[in-house]
Amino acid sequence: MRVAVIAGTPVDTKMGVDFLTAKGVEAFGYPVAQSAQEQVMLQVGSQEELEETVGSFLKEIKGQGLNIVMIYCNSLSATIDVEKLAEKFHLHIITPMDAYGKIAKKYKMLGVMAGSNQGLSGIEKTMMNASNDVFVIGLASLLLAQGIEAGIHPEELMETNGLNELVAFFEKNHVEAIVLGCTHFPYLMQELSACAAVPVIDPAEIIYDIIVKTEEGIL
Repeated sequence: MRVAVIAGTPVDTKMGVDFLTAKGVEAFGYPVAQSAQEQVMLQVGSQEELEETVGSFLKEIKGQGLNIVMIYCNSLSATIDVEKLAEKFHLHIITPMDAYGKIAKKYKMLGVMAGSNQGLSGIEKTMMNASNDVFVIGLASLLLAQGIEAGIHPEELMETNGLNELVAFFEKNHVEAIVLGCTHFPYLMQELSACAAVPVIDPAEIIYDIIVKTEEGIL
């Protein structure tokens, strides 16, 4: 299986490529920006210009004979018209948003950790469109994503960003699970899971399952 990975920065692009490679997938990375701040500035600017940027990568991907694209960035997925681009370039485009609707149908109260407010808004909208019963409590922190980009140790990030307190806040508000709503945040999975009494969900596994089913449908 061959999959193109479009993400926000070289760091989360590599995370997406490494995730798929570990599954035995031949993956190719395409970052749209060089830093988390640059990525966010692209997303709060012109949607038309952002979609032109993504479209230039999709054109290249199509020219290389790839049919499946994973957008491994929540805020990017929330700020472009994925369906329009998929139809325009005749590609199968899978994003984290495809996973959130499935998660929302299993829970009534979710804590979501996002890397930007654009991503958090998109996740909440997707979840609430999927289920009338779900309630979302969210945090958006670009600083945390930047800390991960800088390679700061997970334990230090937990301390300096108040993440133990965040988990306690979520649990006091009776969340049934904590969702990693930023593709950078699996970097903290071990530490978050150790301090949480509820499941910590990485949507990447659901995205992978969708990719596998898409490949099977193509074949």
